[in-house]
Amino acid sequence: MKIDGKLWIDINGQGTASHGRIKLLELVGETGSIKKAAETLGMSYKAAWETINTLNSIYGKNLVERKTGGRGGGGTTLTEQGRTLIKTYNHYATIHELYLTDITQMNCIEAVITNITEGYSTARTLKGDIITCVRLDKEIKAGDSVSLFIKPSDIILMKGRDFETSARNVLKTSVKSIIENDGKSEIILKTERDETFTTKITSTSAEKLKIVKNAEVYALFKTTSVLATLK
Repeated sequence: MKIDGKLWIDINGQGTASHGRIKLLELVGETGSIKKAAETLGMSYKAAWETINTLNSIYGKNLVERKTGGRGGGGTTLTEQGRTLIKTYNHYATIHELYLTDITQMNCIEAVITNITEGYSTARTLKGDIITCVRLDKEIKAGDSVSLFIKPSDIILMKGRDFETSARNVLKTSVKSIIENDGKSEIILKTERDETFTTKITSTSAEKLKIVKNAEVYALFKTTSVLATLK
């Protein structure tokens, strides 16, 4: 049995922002083109424009704007309101996903919040590792003890240090043990400060990365993959 659900955000009682609509906005921001965003999602340009116009009408402000001329030949960009809507939706989508996830299958690390900014917070684990996270409880403040929940599948492994990443969390670890099960590898990692957590990848990927016991690997995960709750 699997629990599933979808998230919609009601905007001023005028309509909703759904995953599909937000994804379209994100792609417009990434590609600078409504046409390219529509093609990526397999929808027509007309349907994409109608979706954006609907969101503009619901929100009461333009979420995208056209820029003409210039060296790049112009294009379409997100407005501040568009970026805010995406950020708000993704924040609640993360919370929504947590409630649909079996918490017993997630990594849980005890930590203390050391700093809070508008976009993310910083926590120090009880063993001293620094991890950036998202607060599920907005009343969390610096100095509070929290539990950090991280889905194993959100952790990416890299060998060596010659890579670029947008992930804020990059921890040098060693492989403590590996459990093989039905084509998947459950890998228990240990940080330099002896914090342990688990990631899951396919056995094929583990073989390609040459993941073996005691191997040194870097664990990468985004700030939005780390959910902090009060203990």
